[in-house]
Amino acid sequence: MTTDETSAATTRRQIIRSGVVAGVGVGAAAVVASPASAAAGDPVIMGAVNNDAGTAETVLVGGSSASPTLALNPPAGRPALQIMPVFDQDVPTDLPTGSLAYTHEGDLVIGGKAGTKQYVSTSRWANRTVAIQPKRILDTRAVPSSTIYDQYIAAGRSSVDSTGRLRANSFIHLSLSNLSVASTGRAVGVYVNLTVAGTVSAGVLSAYPASISGRPSTSSLNWWGPNQILSNLAEVQLRALDGRHYCFTIWVNAATSVIVDVSGLILSNPDTY
Repeated sequence: MTTDETSAATTRRQIIRSGVVAGVGVGAAAVVASPASAAAGDPVIMGAVNNDAGTAETVLVGGSSASPTLALNPPAGRPALQIMPVFDQDVPTDLPTGSLAYTHEGDLVIGGKAGTKQYVSTSRWANRTVAIQPKRILDTRAVPSSTIYDQYIAAGRSSVDSTGRLRANSFIHLSLSNLSVASTGRAVGVYVNLTVAGTVSAGVLSAYPASISGRPSTSSLNWWGPNQILSNLAEVQLRALDGRHYCFTIWVNAATSVIVDVSGLILSNPDTY
C-alpha cells in the first residue's frame, strides 16, 4: 500500500466513524446532518433538499423479508417519522389504500380497504366498555350512622336526612376516583344500577354528569307511590367536580333512600384493564 493509499483509507475510516457518508470515491465523501427529501422520480439523498414534487409521488423500490424498503432509526429524543397535520375536511373520503394522514383535530387517518377513509383507533376518541365486579358505592340508609361510603361521596352528604333518605329536590355527588380501574383506565362513563327504597310519595330520580350547568329534565328512574322498591340500569357520563375526578350526580324530587351499584365502566385507556 502506498503512502497516498494509506492516507485515503484513513480519511474514509475517519468519515465513517464521524457521520454518514454520501457518495463514493475520494473527494465525493461528505458528512451530512440535514433532513432528506426528494421530488418524484429522484433518489432520496441525505443532505439534499428537493421538495418540489408537485402532485407526483416518490416511490421507494427494494427491500426483502429480511431488509425493509425503508428503516427509520432516529437519534434519542427525536421522532422516527413526523407527519405534518392537515384539516380533516382536506383529507379526501376516497383516500388511496395504504395512505396515511394526520389531522389538526388529532386523528390518524389511513386509506383503508377499497380506498375508503378510515380512522385509526386512539385513546382520543376510541373507548372500551368493560364489566367489573359489582361495587356498591352508596346506600343512603347507612349514611347517618356510618362513613363506609364517604370515600365515594364528593359532595352533598348533608342532603341525606336522619332516616337515611335523600331529601326531596336534593342531590348527592359521587366519585369513582377511589376505584383503581376507573383512574388507571381513565373512565369517561359508568354503568350503575340505581335503586330507590322506602319511598314516601311518587317521584323521579335523575343521574347525570357532575358539574354540568343545569339539571337535565330527563329521569333515570320513576316511581308512583310510597313504600316502593324499584331499580334501573343507567349509563352516565363522568366529569370532574371541585378537584375530584370521575364524578356524577344523583338528584331526586321526592324523599327516598337511594342505593347505587357500579357494574361497568367505559374506559378511554382500555389497555390498562
